[in-house]
Amino acid sequence: MVDVLNSLSPEVKDIIDYKEWSIKNAEGIGMFMERKGRVLPTLCIGEQLCYESVIPTIDELYETLIDNANTEEQKTILKDSYDEFMEEYNK
Repeated sequence: MVDVLNSLSPEVKDIIDYKEWSIKNAEGIGMFMERKGRVLPTLCIGEQLCYESVIPTIDELYETLIDNANTEEQKTILKDSYDEFMEEYNK
């Protein structure tokens, strides 16, 4: 799961807050339970569980991030970053 997040552009990483929780400690278990996680890996955006037991493709992750952007500016940065990623990928 971390690998797909690490593949995001620096511009995207600047506008999202990313936190990896370990289920080996009370804080991580609490976050997992609070968000009603059932299986690992689990990826949440905000309070919403987005992916459980599935590591999203970069396409799926960008789509989910765009759909959950807080502002139009964030949405634009995400769309532009995705377009650049796809341009590089398709070379």
